[in-house]
Amino acid sequence: MMRLVLSICFVFTTLFSLMAQSNHPNRIAGECIVRLAENEDIQSFLRQLQTNQRTESNIQYIRPLGKKHNIHAISFDESQMHADDMLQLILVQRQVLSAQFNYQVDTRATPDDPFYEFQWHMDLIGMPEVWDVSTGGLTPQGDTIVVAVLDSGFDLSHPDLIPNIWRNQAEIPDDGIDNDNNGYIDDYSGWNFLEQTPEHRVTAHGTQVSGLLGARGDNGLGVTGVNWNVKLMLLNTRDVNSIVEAYEYVIAQRQLYNETNGEKGAFIVATNASFGIDRTYCSSFPVWEGMYDLMGEVGVLTGAGTSNSTYNVEEEGDIPSDCSSDFIITVLNTTFDDKKNANSAYGTTSIDMGSPGQGSYTIDLNDQYDSFGGNSAAAPHLSGAIAILYSIPCDSIAANAKRNPATTALVIRDILLRAVDPVEELSAFTATGGRLNVANAVEIIQETCGGTTAPLDVIRIYPNPSAEFLSVEYETPGFSDYRFRVVNTLGQTVIKDTVLPPQFGFKRYQIDVRHLAAGTYFFVIDKGLNIEALPFVKM
Repeated sequence: MMRLVLSICFVFTTLFSLMAQSNHPNRIAGECIVRLAENEDIQSFLRQLQTNQRTESNIQYIRPLGKKHNIHAISFDESQMHADDMLQLILVQRQVLSAQFNYQVDTRATPDDPFYEFQWHMDLIGMPEVWDVSTGGLTPQGDTIVVAVLDSGFDLSHPDLIPNIWRNQAEIPDDGIDNDNNGYIDDYSGWNFLEQTPEHRVTAHGTQVSGLLGARGDNGLGVTGVNWNVKLMLLNTRDVNSIVEAYEYVIAQRQLYNETNGEKGAFIVATNASFGIDRTYCSSFPVWEGMYDLMGEVGVLTGAGTSNSTYNVEEEGDIPSDCSSDFIITVLNTTFDDKKNANSAYGTTSIDMGSPGQGSYTIDLNDQYDSFGGNSAAAPHLSGAIAILYSIPCDSIAANAKRNPATTALVIRDILLRAVDPVEELSAFTATGGRLNVANAVEIIQETCGGTTAPLDVIRIYPNPSAEFLSVEYETPGFSDYRFRVVNTLGQTVIKDTVLPPQFGFKRYQIDVRHLAAGTYFFVIDKGLNIEALPFVKM
């Protein structure tokens, strides 16, 4: 009896607490957020509310907020029913786990850099929302995130750049000795691969690119980069030789980090390519092209801008934007109103997305700040996005980045491609038909993060029946190897595979059944004495 009384008291305390907020000035009138129990259908729930005798309110569905946890946004007419009464009605429904009003929030992560007001491009790709989650710099496991910037030169004395320059801690600066025995003497602040010296050339282009990617944010000075905190490995390049050598340097540093579990080397997750060669195919440069897969094998993606000339790269070529590697993401330059810049190349296969570039505001030489443009400005927004995604709180991504660096890099790439904002004009110029949106990418990570564990189970197979491909959703109690099989009604194994379940995201497996005869089969997962199966039909 006492337990019942306490339960009733808890329910009413919760109701009164939520309703007390209905007069809050930030509340959005007529909107609620509802989390339903697992497997409950939102449309059935809304029909039930609409037929309830206590309300004549016009209840409307807005959109799903989280499919994984069955969270939805709904609206109602407050002229028909008081907000508190509607919330009470929602909360007492059996399908509801929790519910609340919707509110505007006050931005808390807008940087105090005085020229941030000119950085419209940061708002366009959703950076204020991202900075509420992370401002970059470290993974959830404490790895220092590094981006390698290959460019013609840098102003290492710029006050908005100094705090974020990568330093080779295994090297003693200016002692004339190759302390880390990597073949480069005094490479404490990166390397000049043009003159083979630790002394960098000073040019505006590389300085401006670096500022967009990682100028120190929220320091009361100048501007911010996509990352407020990140380490920029500065590498002088200008020709193919220097580019290939710089990529080798990147590979060696990241591979050393992987092999020593972070004791040596650098956790490089991306390189920036604001350079290229117009109207020539990447296949004509097999060594250069091959570097992207080699970097990818150790966990490094590349953000690359296409040519600043108006032509189709599929018809006339461009390096690196038409390179075939899965570890390169390519962008074209867009304007503040989401148009392709007139002086940008394009390609519906080779160019992945748009990214703001023209009129971007960044650091410049002599401690100054100025606007910057072209595809050189579009690329660092993307490279910076790659870096900041590694800092989003998701332990499973951080752990997998060291255990399975190549796979994790491809997951990050896939997330960025899925997260674009659709832009009608870009459908004719890019593969995704969209423009970079980092906030959307963070939302995808938050929704799919966390390697779930549960008893071994084949949850569902779809589409079922199927004539070509099947998707299997499954669950496992751990993350070691499991045996996957397709068995016919005679008990014969017709397909077999060994699968390592992903440490984050959904556990989903695809089967090509085109070669199977029509009939009934069983999908089987087994490990030791644990076996689970589910039937499906091949059409």
